[in-house]
Amino acid sequence: MEADPGRARSDDDATERNVAVVSRIWDEVWNAGALEACESIFSADYVGHLPGLPAPVHGPGEFRQLVEVYRTGFPDVHLTVHDMIASGDRVVVRWLSQGTHLGPMMGMPPSGRRMEMMGISIFRMEGGRVAEEWEGFDTMSLMQQLGATGSSA
Repeated sequence: MEADPGRARSDDDATERNVAVVSRIWDEVWNAGALEACESIFSADYVGHLPGLPAPVHGPGEFRQLVEVYRTGFPDVHLTVHDMIASGDRVVVRWLSQGTHLGPMMGMPPSGRRMEMMGISIFRMEGGRVAEEWEGFDTMSLMQQLGATGSSA
């Protein structure tokens, strides 16, 4: 059976588009603070499964609010992408977040401490936008670095 070169190119194009959309989350939203970009990156029915939150994040507006909370707590936050792997409707990203706790965040007063946290995010794409996300990072390590657990790193 012969491979269909037209289909392969179409799949490659979709994968490239998915990677470009997910890259915008780090470049524009997290690092540049262009929160209005959330509307064109996330689908209206986006669901984000993130550790440490009492419920999933729904829609681009709630994702934007989440970023606002972190950028308030860590105004110098910078996220670096170490790996990005895409296949079909999935994009997986291994990232590093760094910043200084200079503002209030989730009821915690500023500690002035630096934090560094690795994470992995898996995105499901639909119609050129992020439809669902599963994220994993060590929230206990973050709290320890900020001095919120009685021990510090």
